[in-house]
Amino acid sequence: MQNGDYFALEQPIVDQLKTIDGIEAVYTHFSIEDMMQGTAASPSVSVIYIDDRIGETLNNGQVNCIYQQWLIVLAVEEAGSQLENTIEIRKKASPFIIEVLKKLQGFDADLAGIDVLQRANAGVQHMSAAGKLWMPFLFEAKIFNVN
Repeated sequence: MQNGDYFALEQPIVDQLKTIDGIEAVYTHFSIEDMMQGTAASPSVSVIYIDDRIGETLNNGQVNCIYQQWLIVLAVEEAGSQLENTIEIRKKASPFIIEVLKKLQGFDADLAGIDVLQRANAGVQHMSAAGKLWMPFLFEAKIFNVN
């Protein structure tokens, strides 16, 4: 942890996503449910702390390796995209998906004890509503917690 801040990685992730041209806003939410209830600009990105995946324990339990997981959700609107015709909203989302992946895969926040971000299986499918699309991407960073 960086200076006692368990969530030290959050702000560098937000800052990195804010460098994507065309993204109107970057939000931080407590959960997917909170994100879905809020009104989001389009296109926008939400950053949600999901959980820790527990890795190996070393030195008789004195050092734990955890993988802190962050869900990044791209939100895009395209009024003409409805149930039968969703090609246009995916076309609109595509360049932003590519940029999110470029910005975060291998991103090094330069924080002591925190490794680079790596993409993982999100475990959540994309979500949609009339003219709206939410595309989730999970990233995790290895963190060494010394007791």
